[in-house]
Amino acid sequence: MQEKRLFAVRGNKAAESTGRGAKIVANAPRHPLGPYAKFRKQELWLKYSKDYTGRQKDEYRLAQPAVIKGLKQRKWSRKLFKRDRRALWIMRTNANCKLHGVMYSEAICNMKEKNININRKILSQLGIYDRAVFTNIMDVCTPKWRQMKKRKERKPKQWSVEEIDDVTIPYIEKCVPELYTDATIRFNRQVKDWGVEYTVDMGTAESWREILPQMPELANFNLPDHWMGNANAEFEGFPLEHLPVPEGHEAPDYKQFMKKVKAAQEEDKEKEARGEPTWPKKEGVSRDDWFSEEPQTWY
Repeated sequence: MQEKRLFAVRGNKAAESTGRGAKIVANAPRHPLGPYAKFRKQELWLKYSKDYTGRQKDEYRLAQPAVIKGLKQRKWSRKLFKRDRRALWIMRTNANCKLHGVMYSEAICNMKEKNININRKILSQLGIYDRAVFTNIMDVCTPKWRQMKKRKERKPKQWSVEEIDDVTIPYIEKCVPELYTDATIRFNRQVKDWGVEYTVDMGTAESWREILPQMPELANFNLPDHWMGNANAEFEGFPLEHLPVPEGHEAPDYKQFMKKVKAAQEEDKEKEARGEPTWPKKEGVSRDDWFSEEPQTWY
């Protein structure tokens, strides 16, 4: 017996004799998802877009891609939130470790060695709400933290002007070998409240006579702000005891520079022997000119 359909499948011309595929016939099979599957699917997506604005809120064609994008961003936000929380915990734990004179990495390493398994979240909360417990942890993992804190917080050595001169002037003489013989080099020294300032200027006198009237800062031994990458930046003081570099431990750039200087000096000697003009020289200048009351000038 031939099966009767309630309606023909769309586009199926063999379902009936007239050639139209939309003729209603009896006993058609039901759709597995039901007659309202399309509307249920649209409602599923529109449920997530009810808080959106504009046409994305209630128009399915625009709501679906917007909801997909939003769900992706939510997933990444959850991932980034965990990353940011961990960075915050580490930052707070690091601050509390510094209060005890210990580096964060050193404290974590010591805790691992002493089998103290406390995560960063609890460490940060202990440092905020119960620092005494945090101190007890430091007593166990780093027993010498008080001596370390005292050593790091000790005041730097107070250098006298004479001690600064004894270290700095030989260092400048080593970095600028022709300081007292080159006519294109000017140097000065000023004693200030915060210490001693040394300046070494290089260039021809004619060029400096053009530059100094335009930049009065240079005449006062100050660099113009536009010459600096960040004029308001604070630079950490360099320990003076690290300044003199021991013999034989110079940087490769310095050794290469000294080779060029010696080559230039030999070339000047050869030119002088041949009677040719050499690099401009100056005479009568020595280390005593650092302490002269009148500064050297290009005029």
